[in-house]
Amino acid sequence: MRPQWTELPEAVKRAVEALVGGGGRVDACADGFSPGFAVRVTRADGHRRFVKGIDADAWPHEVDAYRTEARIGAALPPAVPAPRLRGVHDDGHWCVLAFDDVDGRSPGRPWTRLDIHRVVGAIGDLARTATPAPVPLPADHPRLGGWSDLAADPSRVSRLRRYEPEAAADLRRLAGLERQGLGAARGESLVHGDLYPHNILLTGDRVVFVDWPHARRGSPVIDLVTFLSSVAADGLDPEPFLPEDAPETVTAIRPDDVTAILAAHAGFLLAGGLAEPLPGLENITAAKLHLGLGAFRWLRTRL
Repeated sequence: MRPQWTELPEAVKRAVEALVGGGGRVDACADGFSPGFAVRVTRADGHRRFVKGIDADAWPHEVDAYRTEARIGAALPPAVPAPRLRGVHDDGHWCVLAFDDVDGRSPGRPWTRLDIHRVVGAIGDLARTATPAPVPLPADHPRLGGWSDLAADPSRVSRLRRYEPEAAADLRRLAGLERQGLGAARGESLVHGDLYPHNILLTGDRVVFVDWPHARRGSPVIDLVTFLSSVAADGLDPEPFLPEDAPETVTAIRPDDVTAILAAHAGFLLAGGLAEPLPGLENITAAKLHLGLGAFRWLRTRL
C-alpha cells in the first residue's frame, strides 16, 4: 500500500532532496505497515539516508505517529540502538523524516535461534543503558490491554470464539490478568513499545531498533514480551529464550508479572486484530491478529 516515489508530488521530492543534501538513486523499502512512503536515497558520492513520509491530508490519524517519532528521534542519545534522525520536513500537508541509513537486514522468518538470542541480548543491553529513561516520555501504555473492550463487543467475541474458544470463554479472568499487567508494566526504563520483526534490523555486529513513536517509560519486560510474542507467532516456544542473565531491571520482576504483561499484550493485539479494519489499513489488522494468536498460545502455556 505504500505510495511509490514516482507518485509523490514534486514538492515532496524536493523536500526529500533537501533533507539528504541532494538527489540520487532512490530505492523503495517494502517492509512495514505504514501507508506512507519509505525509501533509501543514495547520493552520487555514496552517502545514503533512509527517508519516510506520509500525506497528512490523506492519513490524518496516522501522521501523529510520524510527528511523535520526530520528537522522540531527536531526543534519543547515541547509546540507544536506533538510527539517528537527521532532518524533518513538516509543512502541515506532508511530514517527512530523514535518518541515517542502517546497512542491515530484517530478521529471517521464521525466527532462527541465533537471531532470537541476538535480539534478546539487545533488549537486555537497552535496559542496562536506558534505565532510567534518558528522554522524557509518558508512563501510560496504550498498547497494553484490550480484553475488557473486546468482551463488550459481541461481534469481536464471536470472531474470537472461532479462533480461540478457550479465550472467549475466559474473558473475565483475562481482563483481570491484564489489569495486573498494566500495574506490572510500570517502570523507569526506556521502552520501545513496538518490537516486532519489521522494526528490527540486524547488521554484522549490531541489532538496531527502528520506528520509535510508541516509546514509553516502563518496565523493559514489555519489550521482551512483545518481541517473544512474534517468536510464538512463528510457532516457536519462547520460554527457552527468556534470558537467565538479563539485567536486574528484567529479572527483578516476578514470573507472575511476566504472565500478566503478556496477558495485557495479547489483549491489545486481539482487540485490534478482531476489529473491523479501517480502509487501507487491513494489513495492520491482519498482523495484529496473527501476533495476538501467537501471544495467546504462549500465555496459555504459562497459565
